[in-house]
Amino acid sequence: MSKLNRFHGSLWFAALVAAFFIASPAMAQDKKAPIRAQKLLLDNERMRATEGVFKPGEANPMEPRGHRITRVLKGSTTIERAHSNGKTEKIEWKEGGVYYSPADNASSRNIGKGEVMIYTVTMKDKK
Repeated sequence: MSKLNRFHGSLWFAALVAAFFIASPAMAQDKKAPIRAQKLLLDNERMRATEGVFKPGEANPMEPRGHRITRVLKGSTTIERAHSNGKTEKIEWKEGGVYYSPADNASSRNIGKGEVMIYTVTMKDKK
């Protein structure tokens, strides 16, 4: 009976080790980038204005956003936008640049080496 118990124990151990190695890549993919911090400057029924620093590796979560204008106050970097349909695009943000984004459901990640200070005004839907 003890040989049978050892055999079952070995099977359980092997299954746990296999599960760990299979789950490790999936867990690594689930790690989320740090969320970009932003300071709320204005928030009313028509628009929202924020200012913040977008550091390398930081991201905005994928969520619905209205039409918006972003001005890069300081710095330059590359931003990767990921859309809910799976499409991605890269945008070069340069100091002093003004960028328009349509209303969408997308996320942004700073994939460049520099950080940027940005000012964003987002229009809200009329209710």
